[in-house]
Amino acid sequence: IAWVLSYMKAGRASTYALYVLRRPGSVGSFTDWATFEKYFLAEFFPIDPAKSAALALRNREQYGQGKRTLDEYIDFFWALVEQAAYPDGLQLCLMFWDGLHPALMEHIDNFAEDHPDDEQIASWYKVAWDQWQLMEIWWELRRAHPAPCSTSMVTLQHPAFPHSGPAPAPATPAP
Repeated sequence: IAWVLSYMKAGRASTYALYVLRRPGSVGSFTDWATFEKYFLAEFFPIDPAKSAALALRNREQYGQGKRTLDEYIDFFWALVEQAAYPDGLQLCLMFWDGLHPALMEHIDNFAEDHPDDEQIASWYKVAWDQWQLMEIWWELRRAHPAPCSTSMVTLQHPAFPHSGPAPAPATPAP
């Protein structure tokens, strides 16, 4: 048991390991592996993971993209959907859309050639991914060539990069 605790070095696991090691009786308070496993599972695994995932999917602040990359968002969203056993369909696609970063939503609205199938979450993942890639390419071009551009994308705030807002004006040569 002490050997397992020695690998818990970050986050909640580290806090839990320190708690176990500092309490009276320490590791010896667990009579066997089954007792340790029971306490460990109670600490780190929800009683009803499907219910916890379904509740998280009801709160956009919990499941939304926020500052995550699109890959991280899709992975997190997919994991919640799988745990909650949500069926594919319009409601799921709307939740995914609602959780996207506003800049990506705007980009999909303005530039996506194909509208994703509202009944297939995989089609939403693909369109979001394709548009994310275009945003990243555009952003890199904008950073490399900051000349003003006539598209509305000039004011686009890319969620994956710290720089945002309008492209800087080109330097004016001194007279």
